[in-house]
Amino acid sequence: MHQRDETLTEFADNWSLFGSRLVIFLGAGASIGARNAAGAALPSAYELRNNLWQRFKHSGARESFDPSELRLMSLEHASAIIEEKTGRTALSEYLVDVFSCDKPLWQHLVMPFMRPAAMFTTNYDELIELGYKSQPGVLDVICSSRDPIKPRTALYKPHGSLTHANQPIGQGGLVITQFDYLEMITEYRNMLQKAMTAFSSTCVLLIGYSFGDMDIAAELYSIRKKHSGIPWYAVFPRNDPQVKRMYSKKFGIEQINRKFEDFLVELDEQINFIPDELKRSRLDELSVRGVIQ
Repeated sequence: MHQRDETLTEFADNWSLFGSRLVIFLGAGASIGARNAAGAALPSAYELRNNLWQRFKHSGARESFDPSELRLMSLEHASAIIEEKTGRTALSEYLVDVFSCDKPLWQHLVMPFMRPAAMFTTNYDELIELGYKSQPGVLDVICSSRDPIKPRTALYKPHGSLTHANQPIGQGGLVITQFDYLEMITEYRNMLQKAMTAFSSTCVLLIGYSFGDMDIAAELYSIRKKHSGIPWYAVFPRNDPQVKRMYSKKFGIEQINRKFEDFLVELDEQINFIPDELKRSRLDELSVRGVIQ
């Protein structure tokens, strides 16, 4: 049994005020626990860097690869070197294989019932899209700075989409190398501005987002400094008062100390937004029926 989280309770109490103006940001932490179509866990950035290097750059036997030889090399730098060796196609095809899922997690299945005004994710996977699959025509996936199709729910994917992995950067191609990131700096800003059309009245909910992507983090930080009239919240499991205070003081964001799934369960207990047939008590049944992973 979780200890009561006062910030979660505050978020639920504010639902009637801010629920219709909610913009959800989903980072890598929102996909924890997911497996791809082959049954393998989706890799972290560190694991992906190592796997890419072992697959495309390491010249010795597979078992002789030692990740420490890469030292502090970033995923973006390693990917740029690999692209020079293999070309873009092999790199993109590998990412599609690794991140393609055939079913959503439970949390992605029920998240659409929060009715967000817009969503924004840096994840390659299509777990959000799979969660909306039962509601055709509702989602508008945007990988560029184009305007959303109203009245659909806009899902901004600045790092690209698996469905459009063969397209150029900024049109759905997967952002993986350091040079891809440089190309996308302006696009980040434009997408954020479109996702949050009314900055002063937008309630932002960050789920599993670490602010590790400095380009996006800098834009969010700037927006928050200018517009602080409505609370922003971040959901991630860390019981550290200094971290909670840092987010509140520096970013103006209140932390909810919960995993994504647990957050949705407790929110539903307070505002009852999940249909009965999709409640977490039906988790095993949904899994057996092949609705979720």
